[in-house]
Amino acid sequence: MINLETLNVEQGVKYTNDNLDLYQRILVDFYKDYHDAYEKLEHLSINDIDNCHILAHSLKSLTAILGSEELPPLFYGIEMASKEKSADLASRIEAVKAPFTRVLNELEEKGFC
Repeated sequence: MINLETLNVEQGVKYTNDNLDLYQRILVDFYKDYHDAYEKLEHLSINDIDNCHILAHSLKSLTAILGSEELPPLFYGIEMASKEKSADLASRIEAVKAPFTRVLNELEEKGFC
């Protein structure tokens, strides 16, 4: 079993029917596909609110599958704020920056990139 401080690996592996190799490939793909997602959310929140909503929804689901306990509720907040075109969208996006960066940094440090 791999050890990650930012993700509940045991929970994430359950989503892969206990296939650790598949889980590790998903971690690599997640990093490759979403390492710049924070910047995309910032850009989309100003230029394309509908796609901001879609990206936040995807990140909410994907981070839950990876085993994050902290990120899904934060991405849910972004998802709802973008859907409602709420004035607090920018602050919700800012709130996800540090925990999302911690996950990405750990994935990179452990070679899942």
